Amino acid sequence: MTNGNYDKRRLIEWLRAETARATGRRYQIDLDALDVQSLRELVRLIRDLDHEKQAAVNRARMMPWRR
Repeated sequence: MTNGNYDKRRLIEWLRAETARATGRRYQIDLDALDVQSLRELVRLIRDLDHEKQAAVNRARMMPWRR
């Protein structure tokens, strides 16, 4: 297995695990059709969304009257 294929497989496994963890569901997305750069961008998007969610939760805890 080449290094590029290993990276792609690792990214796909992370994306599938993270989406299942975050949503409790499995999605029928053909991640194999994406190139490594697109997979990395998708990982970055999911991490950014998770950080935004956590920031919103923290803001709601600090200022519950502003909901």
